[in-house]
Amino acid sequence: MANSIVAAPAVLAESVIQAIRGRLPALSGFSSVFNALEGQAGKAVQVPLVGAGVASQFSTGGYLTGDDATLTAATVTLKHFKYSARFSPLDVKSYGAQYLVNAFSPTAAVAIAEACLGEVGALLLAANYATSATPGANLSYAELVGVKGQLDSAKAGDPRSFVLGAGYANDLLTDSSIIGVRGLEAPVIATGKIGQLVGANVYQWTSLPGNSENLVGFAAGADAIAVASGLPYSEIPGFDMAVATDDQSGLSIQILMGQEQSGYYNVTATLLFGASVGRSTSLVRLKSA
Repeated sequence: MANSIVAAPAVLAESVIQAIRGRLPALSGFSSVFNALEGQAGKAVQVPLVGAGVASQFSTGGYLTGDDATLTAATVTLKHFKYSARFSPLDVKSYGAQYLVNAFSPTAAVAIAEACLGEVGALLLAANYATSATPGANLSYAELVGVKGQLDSAKAGDPRSFVLGAGYANDLLTDSSIIGVRGLEAPVIATGKIGQLVGANVYQWTSLPGNSENLVGFAAGADAIAVASGLPYSEIPGFDMAVATDDQSGLSIQILMGQEQSGYYNVTATLLFGASVGRSTSLVRLKSA
């Protein structure tokens, strides 16, 4: 029993990071600096904007002369997010480490993911991104092609993403221009995921905020939004700690677990995360009429 509890933080960290991966796929389409370095809330991270740099011809000015004619980096201020839960020592004794995994990981993953997405969602305002489009009541493939043209004109960076609320995402699942394509319809029907359209990854964000501006989705180049993460200084005497990292995005989660004087086990999932506006012209807000 003791060995299973000692191992629990590592098992929980892996379980939470796997669950979060499925809830934050759109982060891979943003400019990012994700690492497992420790810091604290308020730490500022410089995030290079993917695709925003401009090369120049070498001259007598040397290699150290700045080439950047446009914004090429954004400063992201990290916030400290956590989700904690307490478990009865009797339950832990009866069911072991797997009980902690099943009871804690799914809820912690949702809570942490929503906190991170909230930081991104708060940026999606007309004050930050002036370009918008108002598709019809039912979003169509043809309308997405039009939005792609807007990103093309803005020279938005790659990779590009369409991030859609549930309504617009479901509209595309019934669009004959997509679902009627031979060879594509079977996987779309089976998974409910389209994958890519006109060179951009398509993501559904069910809790996308409207921000009182009728926001129902957005299209963005990787240089439009900057995100960063790290791990907090979280040494607690008597508590065990483990870290897991998503090998796709680099996002890391820290798990702290220890027994309180009351006997209850306290389990916490925590990270540092922040988001900032990048190149404002590389994002098109989709609004409902």
